[in-house]
Order: sequence, then structure tokens, then C-alpha cells
Amino acid sequence: MGKSKRERGFRRSITWRLTGMMLLFVCLFFIGVGVMNGVEHNELDRFQSQADGLARKQRLVSEITRHMNGIFYRSRGYFVNLNESEYNQIFTEKEDFENAIGEFGKLRLKPDEEQWIRTIEAFFRTYFGSTLPEALELSRTKDYEALRRLTGQGLDQSANELIQAALKVQQNNQAELDLAQARLDERLSGQGVRFLAYALGLLLVSCVVLYKTARDISVPIARLSASANRFALGIPEPVEYTDRHDEIGGLARSLETMMHQIQSKGQELIAQNEELLAQQDELQMQQEELSGALAKMESSERYLRKRNLLILALAVAMDRQELLRSIIRSMVDLLQAEKGIVVLLDEAKDHAAYGLSDASARRFLDACEDGLLARVRESKKPYTLRRQATEGEQGYHSGEIRASDLYIPVPGPNEETAALLVLSRTGRPFDSHEEEEAAAFAIQISLSLEKLRLYETAEDQRQLTQNMLDTIQEGIQLLDREGTTIQVNSKWFELMGIEPSPEFRLDLASFREALKPLLKDPGPVVEFIDRLVREQSDEEASIVYEMSHPERRFVHLYSEPLYRGSERLGALLVQRDITKEHESDRLKSEFVSTVSHELRTPLASVLGFAELLLHKSLAPERQKKYIQTIHQEATRLTALVNDFLDLQRMESGKQAYDFRPVPVAELAAGVLELHQANAPKHRFVFADRSEGAKARADADKIRQVLMNVIGNAIKYSPGGGTVTVSCYRDGDRLAVEVADDGLGIPREALPKLFGKFYRVDNTDRREIGGTGLGLAIVKEIMQIHGGDVRVESEYGKGSAFTLLLPIDGGERPRAPSPPEAGRSRVFVVEDDASLSELLTDELAGSGYEAASFVRGEDALAAMEREVPDALVLDLILGNGMGGLEVIERMRRDERLRSVPILVSSAFEEKARAMELGAKGYLVKPYQPNRLTEALAEVLGSGSGGSFRQVVHPPAGTHSPQAEEHPE
Repeated sequence: MGKSKRERGFRRSITWRLTGMMLLFVCLFFIGVGVMNGVEHNELDRFQSQADGLARKQRLVSEITRHMNGIFYRSRGYFVNLNESEYNQIFTEKEDFENAIGEFGKLRLKPDEEQWIRTIEAFFRTYFGSTLPEALELSRTKDYEALRRLTGQGLDQSANELIQAALKVQQNNQAELDLAQARLDERLSGQGVRFLAYALGLLLVSCVVLYKTARDISVPIARLSASANRFALGIPEPVEYTDRHDEIGGLARSLETMMHQIQSKGQELIAQNEELLAQQDELQMQQEELSGALAKMESSERYLRKRNLLILALAVAMDRQELLRSIIRSMVDLLQAEKGIVVLLDEAKDHAAYGLSDASARRFLDACEDGLLARVRESKKPYTLRRQATEGEQGYHSGEIRASDLYIPVPGPNEETAALLVLSRTGRPFDSHEEEEAAAFAIQISLSLEKLRLYETAEDQRQLTQNMLDTIQEGIQLLDREGTTIQVNSKWFELMGIEPSPEFRLDLASFREALKPLLKDPGPVVEFIDRLVREQSDEEASIVYEMSHPERRFVHLYSEPLYRGSERLGALLVQRDITKEHESDRLKSEFVSTVSHELRTPLASVLGFAELLLHKSLAPERQKKYIQTIHQEATRLTALVNDFLDLQRMESGKQAYDFRPVPVAELAAGVLELHQANAPKHRFVFADRSEGAKARADADKIRQVLMNVIGNAIKYSPGGGTVTVSCYRDGDRLAVEVADDGLGIPREALPKLFGKFYRVDNTDRREIGGTGLGLAIVKEIMQIHGGDVRVESEYGKGSAFTLLLPIDGGERPRAPSPPEAGRSRVFVVEDDASLSELLTDELAGSGYEAASFVRGEDALAAMEREVPDALVLDLILGNGMGGLEVIERMRRDERLRSVPILVSSAFEEKARAMELGAKGYLVKPYQPNRLTEALAEVLGSGSGGSFRQVVHPPAGTHSPQAEEHPE
């Protein structure tokens, strides 16, 4: 029963039938292939087994032959050389030979092979049993003739026969292998014929299957397809194959049912089609309405898109010229113009053009006030001017071409026209709709122009504020409530070593990190700023910190709260660089310490020797020696005080100078000669190559400079050596070079060398005194003279200082001749009794008639009675009027106006005194003989002659103990 069901299912399903036929075909194919493949493998295995056996025989035959030859070869070698190694090799070869014979004997052998093996075994039994021992004995006894007869032709022939037999065995094996290969090839070629026959049989079965499939499937499907086509053409006919029980029958029955349903639904479809046609007409009308609405919406969309493009183009421009260019380009694109221009109607007439040459733009600007500008200003509406196209606009076109110019006023904030837009187009005129769009665009342009104006105002104000901050010499830093840095000035960038940036912002954490590598100790500063941001205190706070990078600085940081009304905006940090003040305080402290030491040492000597002179009776020679020592120490004290006073006067601008042509080479030679007497360990060389050139200078100040520089060369060559002074021309300047072989200056000290109070702190210089002011004074004097001082030094080998002064071609004025003794009466006004006595004694000793006064009033009263030939006057008098008032009263008196006045004062008021009429100026302290020299110059210049400055430096300036360079 199960079998009959499978048979019915097989007949009712085309799929089952096709699957069964395909499985049958595949099974037949694989069965045939498997059988033929098995036969072929058996043949190959049999052949391979036979070939392996023959190959093994061939190998063993070759080994037996090789060992035979080896036995013969080793034997002959031993017979000739009697070498034990050769003897041993004979038996080694014998052992290998016997192994090969044994292995060959285990194989399946043919009769001829067995005979060959027996022959070989018999031969070698005889050879090793009798022939070899006898030959060995003959070779040992060197009986070579008997040995030759024993191993002669008979033995060789037997060996050759054995070898020939071996070759014959090999040839037989090879013939047998070739025969097996031929049989294998024959069987394999027959296998191919059998496989071809089998394939043809399968092909025949396939053709039968295909034919049955075409008959049972393809033909019915073709007939059913033809019936469907005829039904579609309106020719119904009965459907075949409806009685079949397979898929074809199901398809036929379904086609028949579908035909009946289509025929029954035909009238219904026709009615629905008519209804659909009516609905289509209604939809067509609605589509036309929607098309109109869509056109309006697209028009609005285009307008909004144009407006958005204009807004976008204007929104990004923050520069006036860039905004104008954006306006004209956008308007030309939006209104499809060919060219245009926009003009701001202010005094500057800023403008931008598109498609116009510069000449055309200038021509329009010059004539716009006389054109249609007045109309559009009054109407405040766009206006279109239609005109004939110009030759340039017409180009290569012939015939008449019309052009249009659209004038668009841009409203301003006060209902005035702020700008004018003019667009030009050829061929197609601007219509009213485009004019309305242009008016709407003009309002947007007006808003952008107003925004630009506000931005420019704010930017100008911001820039003004920033410029004001940048002029402040302190670092300004504005923090908001969270501690973010929102604005700084240029000095802050300089202090922090940060590259300036226009849009600079720095949050609190980044500011902390930026400070840490700059400060020597960042902890207190970071805590100060954190506390300031955290507590938001209104109290002023400050801190002083030290920066180590980018350069060493001391900074005073203080903060102020910043408010807008009652709302706290943040804090203002002010950072003031106090490095110079800090360094000045340090240097002044060092200076006080140095000066106190330098002053106490000579004072101790002066007081000590003065006490000895007062309280002890000494020999005249010892008294003279003590007085000379007191004089030297007093001179040293005077030089120290004068250096300090000179520097103070230079810094305050009160130092007076008497500029005239000066032979600097003569000054240098004189200073060098002055130092020679006090430096016996040194050798001095002077070279004058200046060719008589003179410098425009103050001779006393230049002498002071030379005393300092040459004195330094001597002092800082404590072991002696050569001091060379050279004068020569250097272009339009006169150069004086002072070189020594002394200690030299470290390279790192050179940049600080001319600073006040600076001295190199080295062990080899601590015993050399000095205040560190000498080279500062030298530098100041040289700069005032329009010159310079340079230094070159190699540490441990010496230094070279070069003084440079501008050359002057004038002649040095002659010094006046002193007046004849006994003819001049001089009044001395000095409130210091000891100094007054010293000066009057000096004048009396020089032939003058001198009278001294303590008060200015007494001197004026005496001059009422008798007019002196000259007046020596101190500016600071203890009681009554001062020296300047005395000069003023004398200049108001006709009788006293011409009396020459020589000022003798410790204060530098030369400019004021000279302005009132003084003829000379001596700065205390000075050598008494300087008074006589200065007075001779004053009297020699004549009271009624032209004004001459006669100024003498204070005493001690020319001393060999002048200040040294601070090595």
C-alpha cells in the first residue's frame, strides 16, 4: 500500500519525477566513475609494487658491484703500499658486500639471479679463503713476481665475468620493468575507451529523459499559453489538460477558473473605469489650482532665498569696504544685473563697484549729486531709468539695444538716505516686481550698515581703551568672576613673555600653569590669585614676587575690584615691574657698606696722625711725613665724595660742562705721566697717531675719564705689566685706547660693567678697593659728549677700554695772562672761617689784596664804599642772604654790575649762577692754587668782554687714586 501511494505521488508531481530522474542519472554516473577508478587504482598499485621490487634489486646489484670493485681496489692498494688503512678497508668492504648479498638473497629471485648470487659467493669464498691470504703474504715478502702471477689475468677475468653478470642482471630487471610499464599503459588506454562508452550510454539516457520531460511538461505549457493569448485577444476556447493530476493539471484548472472570473467581472470593470475617468477630470482641475499656488509659493521661496543669500552675505562682513563689496555683488546677482555701484552718502563717499572700471566709478561719484540722487532721496523709492545702451554695453551687437539703470535708495536711521545703489542691465528692463524686491533688500542693507556703524563705534572705543591700556607701563590684566583673563595690555604680554594676540583669553587653570615656569616661587602668587577669585573681596591686596623667565624681574602685583553699578564684574590685576627699584635698593645697600668702609679707612688714618701731631713732639721729618699721609688720605676722601656727587649731579641734569676744542692726546700724555710716579712696577707706553686732532669736549671731564680708565688699568694689574695708551683717528671720531695685561674681566660681567655700584665679586679682586662708581661716571660723561666707551677683555689676560669722541677742528683758546701782582683787590665771601682764612692766605701769597666777609650783607656794604676788582662768592651762606641773592643785587647796581664774580661752592648751581652773571665756577673741595688760576682767567677775560665759562673741577679729580673700573 505504501508503494502504491509513492507511485501515485510520483505520477501526480512533476517535481518528484524530475528529481527521481536526476537522482538516477547522478547515481549511474558515480557508480560508473567509482568502478573505473577502482580498476585503475588496482592496476597502478600492482605496477608500483613490481617497480619498487625491481628498483630495490637494481640498487642492491649496484651496491654488490661497487663493493666488489672496492675489495679489488683496496687489495691492490695494499699490495703496492702495504698501508694498514687500505688493509682495514678491504674487510670493511667485505662486510658491506656480505650485507648486500644477504639482503639481495631475501628478495624473490629468478633462476639466473640465484645462479649469479651463488657464483659470486663461491668466488669470494675462494678469494678470501686462499687467494687473498697468499697475496698478502707475497706482498709482505715483496715477492711481486709471484704476486703478479697470482693476481694476474685469471683473477681479473673472473672478476670481470662477475661484473658482466651483474650488468646482465640489471639489464634483465630493466627489461622486466619496461614490460610492466607497457602492460600498464595498455590497460590504462583501454580504461579510457571503456569510460567513453559509459559516457555515451549516460548521454543516451539523458536524451530519453529530456524527451519525456518535453513531452510531459513543455508541450502542455505551450498549449495553455496559446489558450491564454487567444483569450486575451477575445477568442475564448476550452482549456485542455484539466483532467491531469499534476502541476500542469492544476495550472489548467486555475486558468479556466480565471477566464470565467474575468468574463464575469468585465461589466463591473467598465463601470468602474467610467467612474475613474470622471475622478480624473476633477483631479486635473485641482492640479491646475495647485500649480498656480505652487508658482506663487516658488516665487515667494525665490524671494526668501534671495533675501537669505543677501542676509548671509552681509552678516559675515565686519569691514566697511568688504561689506560694500558684498552688497553690490549680492544685489547684482539677486536682480540679475550686469554691473552696479553702491555709494555711502557721507563725506568720505566710500563705495564699491562691480563690473565697472575705476574711471567709470570716479565719473559716477563726481556727477552723482547732479543726477537722479535728488529724486530718489525725495521719493525714497527705487527708480528705473530706461535709456539707449552705450557702445560698450552694445558690444558687437547691431541694431538698437535698450538698457535700464535701477536707482535704489538705502534708508538711514533718521529717515535720511544713507546710501545709493545703482544697478544696470541691457536688453530686459527692470519691472515693478523687481523694484519692490529692491526696496525690500534696501531695508536689509540699511540694517547691515547700521550694524556696521555700531560695530565700528564699539571697535573704535575698544581700540581706544586698549591703546590707553597699552600706554600704561604696568601690566594690566582683567579677570572676570570665574578668574578668566578677558583683557590684557601689551606690557602684560611683555612681562609674561607671551606673543601678543588680539583675541586673548585665558582661563584660571591655564593661567596658573602659565605662571609656574615663569616664577621662581609660584606658590604664593597662585594662592594670592585663587584667594582673590574665591573670596571676591573688595579690599585692596598686593604681593611682590620674583620672575625667573624670560628674564629675571621683580614684580609688584596688586588688585582692585571692578564694578558696574552694584554688580561685581571681576578684578583688575596690576603688575608693576620694580626690578630697577629692587636692584637700586640692593646696590645702594652695597654702596653704603662699601662707602662706609672706604671712608672709615682714610678717616682713621687722618684722625690717628692728626692726634699724634697734636699731642706729641715729633721730629720735623716725621711731622712732614705724617702731614703728607694726612694730605693723601684727605685727597682720597675727596675723590670718593666727588665721585658720588658727580654721579648725583649727572643724574639730576645739574652737571655743568665747558665745551671747547681739546687736544685729547696731550691730556692723555699728562695723565699717564702723572700715574708713572706712583706705579713703579708698571711699564707705560704712549702712542700718538691722532695727527693733532682735537675733540669738542670739557677738558676737565675728559681728564677725569682718563684718570679713571688709566687708574683702573694700573690697579687691576697688581703684578705689574704694560699699560698702553694709544690715540688715533677712527673715522670722524678721536679714539683713546687704554690696554693692560692685568686680571681681565669675566665675559658674564661685561654687560653690567658700567652700572652704578657694580663690582665683580672675585677672590683676586676683594683686596682692591673701590665703590663701583668710576665706570658709571665714565659712561655718563662720554654719552654727554656724544661719544662712547667700549671694552674688550679676556679673563686672566687683560682688558682694553676705548674712548670715542667727536673730532672738532677749532683751535684751543689761549689762556689769559695773570694780572700783575698788587693791582687787584679781591673780596672773599665765605661763612667757613677756616676755608676763608685758607683762601685769603692763598690770594695774598699770589700777590692779590684780599678781604674776607662771612655775610653777604657785609660784603655788599663794603662794596658800597669800595668796588673790588673781583668777588669770590659761596652760594650757601650761614646767616642772612644767600650767594645768588648777592649776585642779583650786584647786577641791579650800575657800579657793581661789571665786577667779575667767581663762585666757590659745594653745590652744583652753575647754570643758575652763570645765568645771573657769574664768570667762573669752582666746586668744593679744590686745591687752593686752583682759586688763583681761576681768578687769573676771570680777570684776564675782562669785565666788559664777551662771556666765557671758567669752570674748574673739584679737588681730587686729578688724583691718581681716581675711581677704577669695577673688575
